[in-house]
Amino acid sequence: MSIEYGDSSIHLWPVGAGILIVMLLIMWRRKHSLAYVLCGGIFGVYVLFTLDKTLFPIRIMDEMLHSGEPMRLWSLNLIPFNFDMTFIPHMVVRQIVLNILLTVPFGFGINFVAHVRAKHILWLALAVGLSIETLQLMIGFLLRYLYRVVDVNDVLLNATGVLIGYGTFQVCARLYTRITRKPDRNQNGLVAFLYDVANRA
Repeated sequence: MSIEYGDSSIHLWPVGAGILIVMLLIMWRRKHSLAYVLCGGIFGVYVLFTLDKTLFPIRIMDEMLHSGEPMRLWSLNLIPFNFDMTFIPHMVVRQIVLNILLTVPFGFGINFVAHVRAKHILWLALAVGLSIETLQLMIGFLLRYLYRVVDVNDVLLNATGVLIGYGTFQVCARLYTRITRKPDRNQNGLVAFLYDVANRA
């Protein structure tokens, strides 16, 4: 994660790591189990990785900032399923697959840090993709140029990835509860936490 201006750059990984550590300490102070904090940490690292791949690097182009020209929206696509397969088809397919795979871990991992009901997962899936594209658009407005392609198809593909991840979690959770013996009431630790998460699904 970095912001680039000319020949200099500001690396934001330490900032992201610091925020994550503070959040984990708050979880710990609120008497969450060590297993929950561990899962929260893993999920947090994934979120940082996703932000790095979708929002960064942010390249500040001085000539664009002071050009005085109106913001151009040539890299904004609001037409669903508008894939230009005539231009390097394998690259288009690759981008489709990567956009789906990017959010599969979210759909799977969110269950370890929050209780997500099945009836809410569709809205959550759309919110994930929409949040990413909205942030890209907002940063573009601040820069006065779109530094990334803002595409409604990315919203749909990211949402698909979340749904696949959530569906995979549901299948794994059911298999886990069937093959794993229920822990004793007084038993704590990672095994008991995982069983509770799976059983809650």
